[in-house]
Amino acid sequence: MNRNLKIFLSSGIPFGIFMSILFSLCYGINVGLSGGLISGLIFGFLMFIILGFLHSRAVEKIAGNSSEESMGTCQVRNTELQLPYDRTFDLCIKSLNLISRCRVQEEDRSHGKIIARSSINWKTWGDTISFDITGISDERTAVTVSSRPTSWSTLVDYGKNLENVKIIISFLEKSR
Repeated sequence: MNRNLKIFLSSGIPFGIFMSILFSLCYGINVGLSGGLISGLIFGFLMFIILGFLHSRAVEKIAGNSSEESMGTCQVRNTELQLPYDRTFDLCIKSLNLISRCRVQEEDRSHGKIIARSSINWKTWGDTISFDITGISDERTAVTVSSRPTSWSTLVDYGKNLENVKIIISFLEKSR
């Protein structure tokens, strides 16, 4: 489902139901239902305009464009480094220091998996950052970095997960 439609529905429906109950208690069921419907439509539309605009603007500042890939809240990027597997694994752990209040939750060097979580900030309820590291040869390693909101219900992140991935990939590529 389109992100803007999700914003509209997830904000308009609960607000409309609340206003419908409130108006029904004060003015009767007929006024309550119509008032709740109109209130929900207006509020959902305003939230769609405001949140959608702020998210798009923030992502465009970070990415430089507004492609479908960069607009999502779940971000995945791949890179290939001319480094041995162990050095790459250590760099991935070190890169997490660049993300504010981020801690490693799981670390499995033998399988090339790292999972970290950042704490709550004004953009999201926290993010889950994961690495999938694969040795290609003795001196080449492939890394897949993903960042997504910890909460499944996050509709907009104002580019926070895109920013996480870009910071990590940039650090890894500079460390070659």
